[in-house]
Parts: sequence; C-alpha cells; structure tokens
Amino acid sequence: MKICLIKMNLEQISEEELKELFAKSNESPKKRAIKTFHEDSYKGSQVCLNVIQPESYIRPHFRYQDESIIHHSGKLFSICFDENGGLIKKNDLNQISPYLFLPKQTYHTIVALEPNSAIWVIIQGPHNPNEFRKDLEIAPRENDDYNEYFDWLKRLI
Repeated sequence: MKICLIKMNLEQISEEELKELFAKSNESPKKRAIKTFHEDSYKGSQVCLNVIQPESYIRPHFRYQDESIIHHSGKLFSICFDENGGLIKKNDLNQISPYLFLPKQTYHTIVALEPNSAIWVIIQGPHNPNEFRKDLEIAPRENDDYNEYFDWLKRLI
C-alpha cells in the first residue's frame, strides 16, 4: 500500500491512520469516512481525504467554490450534471487519470468502483458553512430511498 503525505499545519496522514479510515468507512452507515487537515476557521483552501466504499451514495451537489479532486486509491467515477439532472460529463478517477477540476457550481457526484477507494478533495477557501454545498434538488436525499437512482448512476459508468 502506498503512503501519501500532506502538510498543512504540520499534519500528515500515516499508513495506520489510513487503515483506520478504511475501517471507519466500512463501519459507517454512509460507507465513507473523511479526514480534514485543518479547522473550519482556516482561511486557506479546505483539504480532506474522503474514503468511499462502493455502496456509498453521494447525493449530486455543487460547491460554491472551485474544487479539485485527486485520486488517492482504488477506482472511482465522477459524474457531472446540469441543473435539471441531465448528464454533462463522466470521468474515471484512477492512477492513470488522477485529477479532476470542478469549477464552482458544477453539480457532480462520485461513485466508488472498488473497496477502500479514496480521493483528496481541495476546495478553495475560506470555509463558509452557509455557502459550502448545494444539493441537486431532483436527486434523492441520502436518507430517502435512493436505490433506483443509485443504480441508474452506476449504469452510466
């Protein structure tokens, strides 16, 4: 297994922490786990490592700031939508194609295709909890019955 390091406020992530995140994501009802590398009050870019299991449904949403997604492990797929839920673009996220830039207000979701898939997420700062994320209204909420919609997303791959 590869070890990735990131420096922010003199923090780094160890192989042991990665194993703990993988385990936490498998135990989580949402089948994902996130490690952030700073406080919400940090004025710079927001950086996190997001571990996503194949069963995890992430409701399509956009960020109010530009967002970069960088592959860490596994195999993932990004799907971008217009404001009506129409398909705009699909992207593999893997070792061969590791980077995706999402301009602010680009509706998207990520689907993990392998266990213990993970991405680095970098959102331009500073963090504003009131304008951080807006969900695609026509997509089912994560607490609703989303199985048919999630199956449709997976068929797009």
